[in-house]
Amino acid sequence: MRLWEKGGALDAEVAAFTVGDDPVLDLAWARYDVVGSAAHVRVLRAAGLLDASETKALIGGLKALLEEMERGEFSIAAAEEDVHTAIEARLTERLGAVAGRIHTGRSRNDQVLTALRLWMLDELDAIEVEWHALATAWLRFAAAHENLPLAGYTHLQPAMPSSYGLWSAGYAAALLDSLPLLHAARALVDRCPLGTAAGYGTPLPLDRDLAARLLGFATVESPVTTAQLSRGLVEAAVLGALGTATGLVARWAWDLVIFSSGEFSLVRLPSAFTTGSSIMPQKRNPDVAELLRASAVGVRAARREIEDLVALPGGYQRDMQLTKGPLLRGVRQARASMRIAAHLAGAIEATPRPLDPSLFAAADAYRRDKPFREAYREVAAEIAAGTFAPEPSPPPGWDVAALESRLASVAPPGSRWPAWAELLNE
Repeated sequence: MRLWEKGGALDAEVAAFTVGDDPVLDLAWARYDVVGSAAHVRVLRAAGLLDASETKALIGGLKALLEEMERGEFSIAAAEEDVHTAIEARLTERLGAVAGRIHTGRSRNDQVLTALRLWMLDELDAIEVEWHALATAWLRFAAAHENLPLAGYTHLQPAMPSSYGLWSAGYAAALLDSLPLLHAARALVDRCPLGTAAGYGTPLPLDRDLAARLLGFATVESPVTTAQLSRGLVEAAVLGALGTATGLVARWAWDLVIFSSGEFSLVRLPSAFTTGSSIMPQKRNPDVAELLRASAVGVRAARREIEDLVALPGGYQRDMQLTKGPLLRGVRQARASMRIAAHLAGAIEATPRPLDPSLFAAADAYRRDKPFREAYREVAAEIAAGTFAPEPSPPPGWDVAALESRLASVAPPGSRWPAWAELLNE
């Protein structure tokens, strides 16, 4: 039975349309709904709304369900609509009438918000590990090629002397620069919505601060009306941070596509990282870099989809159900992009070429004992006449140790699951 049923049949086509993809999507955060439900049981017990035996039964039932989920044995039937109904249905089958007590003082609105926030916190912690790993991979390449000459490009034209080290270190530093965006998104997620019910609270004496402490949230979402207004805003913040990171990956991947082309030949991708042509025997294609380039588009599109979906009046609207798909898709795409980029960064091979002497034109103009603009025109005339003979200078240096120290200072967090598992210990 659906949690909202009061009697009377629902049209089958309407039922299928309103349920949508939830039975599949909700499997991603089923474990987190169990954790949120365990916290709610303990809050009900603290309020005197459950006795000791009821609490023990419900916690034991939830723990058994979590173990089934971890074995891959849990599924959600279309008739159950979502994970919340499926969990309560399993508990009812096994525990009887006491299972109906678990929804006391709770709505599916704060239930889904709690599960999604717990899932997002776990994902953000994992994403920070990917973030750190990618910055590390870029920095390792930079350190290994610190002074290896490479032309710096503007407008895709050779412009200034640079190095492979500077090229890769720039990406590592930019990724670290954008890490506060991820932390800001986590701060928005890290507010406990449990107890806000349908968005207007509940008359029961439920301790929301206790719920937040049990689940490890930094604070409660307050006032209660904020919870539904946060739908879509929090997800957009998460995907915004991920869009920045995957945007950097896309630009780096663009460089690889260009640098690995026959015309540039500045890096070589291992054969194991390229694909072939079905008609041209000689071809090896940088498909992985091209797909990395495209991944940022998917993450940004997911954010935009959510932002458009929640252009709604205050309070809960069913449209919000449709934010779950793009959130899941965008987060998974971002994680895969960062993981594959780090893997690829450790495999590319630098294939340097001698720098064109004209790249030293600016440095040569600075060395001449005359106003720069005059020296600039003089050097330009020499280049046009083919008489320019500069004194080569090394590429700009950079502080490897400082960047390594900065990377070490932002070690990613550990897992939250040991604390969450405690909620399921009877």
